[in-house]
Amino acid sequence: IKILCEGDTEEIAVEHFIRRQWILEGLGAVGLRPINLRGRLEDIFDRVPLYRRKPQVLAVFTLIDLYGMNRIQHKTDDDLADKVIRVKNWLRHSFDASFFYPNVSVHEVEAWLLAEGKCLSQRLKDLKIRADSKAEEKNFDNPPYKRIDALFKKRRHGDGYHKINDGTPLFQCLEFDPVYKTCRYFREFYDELKSVGQSALKQH
Repeated sequence: IKILCEGDTEEIAVEHFIRRQWILEGLGAVGLRPINLRGRLEDIFDRVPLYRRKPQVLAVFTLIDLYGMNRIQHKTDDDLADKVIRVKNWLRHSFDASFFYPNVSVHEVEAWLLAEGKCLSQRLKDLKIRADSKAEEKNFDNPPYKRIDALFKKRRHGDGYHKINDGTPLFQCLEFDPVYKTCRYFREFYDELKSVGQSALKQH
């Protein structure tokens, strides 16, 4: 299964967080391969038909941010669900729905770190940092990355959050259950991913 990741953080999250749970659930025989798009979302439309011609590829998923999605115009009164559906429809294009599964991080994968809280608390040595069960629902004006960056700057004398150097150990530490239980859009993504993996195992 190929997962087209918007950038470094999404790739790290797949490698160190999602893959760990994937193996724990006995799905390790089905490979997960994150592909870092480095922000070039237009590459999705070239890669999906390319992978469709490769028999070893079971499916293609995306993991891109809702925040910063400037290719889609939303209305001011759109609710969160409307925005997610609109981006998914843009990604879906004319691809085979049984092969391509567009998914959106709300608003960024860093929301998962805020939802769990414990790993941030440990890394910053601050017990006041707690899990935020509404992490996915926070608005575009102060998205997850900015909230985490502010936490780091406050506790590390102005040194902010580094997506690779801080993100890698944080996603390695991240506990699955708090994220799965409180982040609806993550749960939908993981359940769909798991369903494809389980179906593949049953066929072999």
